[in-house]
Amino acid sequence: MLSATDPQHTSNSSNSLQPRHYLLFVVFIAIIGAFSSLVNDMYLPTIPAMRREFHTTPSMTQMGLSLAMLGMGLGSIVWGSLSDHFGRKRILIISLAIFVVATGVSLLSSTIEFFISMRLLQGIGAGGAMVLSTTIPADVYGGRQLGKLMGIVGAINGLAPAAGPLLGGFMADSIGWRGIFVVLIAIGLIMSWWTTRINETLPPSRRLAAPKIKAYLIAYKMMLLNGRFMIYVLIKALGIAMLYAYISSGPFILQDHYHFSALEFGLIFGTNALACTLGAAVAPRFHIEKQAMVTGVLGMFLFSLALAAQMWFDWPFFLYELIALPMLFFLGLIFSSSNTLAMDVGRSEAGTSSAILGVVKYILAAIVSPLCGIGNMLHSTALTMVATALIALFFAILAYRLAPLADMVRK
Repeated sequence: MLSATDPQHTSNSSNSLQPRHYLLFVVFIAIIGAFSSLVNDMYLPTIPAMRREFHTTPSMTQMGLSLAMLGMGLGSIVWGSLSDHFGRKRILIISLAIFVVATGVSLLSSTIEFFISMRLLQGIGAGGAMVLSTTIPADVYGGRQLGKLMGIVGAINGLAPAAGPLLGGFMADSIGWRGIFVVLIAIGLIMSWWTTRINETLPPSRRLAAPKIKAYLIAYKMMLLNGRFMIYVLIKALGIAMLYAYISSGPFILQDHYHFSALEFGLIFGTNALACTLGAAVAPRFHIEKQAMVTGVLGMFLFSLALAAQMWFDWPFFLYELIALPMLFFLGLIFSSSNTLAMDVGRSEAGTSSAILGVVKYILAAIVSPLCGIGNMLHSTALTMVATALIALFFAILAYRLAPLADMVRK
């Protein structure tokens, strides 16, 4: 069971709620933080088969990814704000229950329209896990301690994008997407039980006094007008958008264009995701946290342009793989560092800050996924990646000009 002491405040860091079982705390946060990967990555190998089952287009099939992302974004707003008033534990249990029910109902899908509507609800439920995976650590830690924890969690989370397609590839031919969703239900139920066993990290003395809409709007306005915070949020969101351009197009490019099987796709995508894990693990080693983020954006920019050229000119697959690996490594740098920086700036309004972080990145991911399926998928994905990389580079330049946060400099 996870447990913590009473909060103590310091002048320059977050409160010092220290879990008694740090390893269990890390594993718990990593699993709820991996719900985005669990919701999408495990069934990725089955997407081409789903297109044939539902007799629809690649772009419409990709809407399953988009609606789940949109749901997670909406869920981030709702659950993040509610958790600031009612506490983290109760809200996490409710959101997981919605996830389990929506996943179960989606098994009854006979049309793509019904399936993607259930994906929206599934995403709303998963959004609670995602937003609280960043809010709960910010309740407990601040500064470099928060950076260290998020770096560890980010590295562990990188195993979910690696394991998800791999496990999905093994299961795709035998149990299909419905069997994979049954596995997701089991994971949701296990995490619901685990949540009942943890202690609350937001004591009543630190919660919002009343769930008034005006109070929520003031909190959102304060964070949305915080330029430093929003730069970090947008960089994280654009990195996620780049990842989902890669993820949403990948099943069709690898299975339909390069004729890999579902299992082979899972092996390739799973291996590639380890590069993202490595990047997240390396990020905390930078002397200044901001340096990791800016370096990540610059690397992502260069290698995404190279990958766009590979797709546009339809060069051999080995070049696709050779370019994707370093691009994913630099995305890992972005995810860990930008997440840490954003939550360090916004930890005084941790629930609201995490909600904004979630909704912005999921909205961008929801927009990007169907764009990659318009017309020639190789060309549309290439153009989407170039546009995303250029915008990210602009915000990285703004971030570079900011003075480093004092508690984000390695001593």
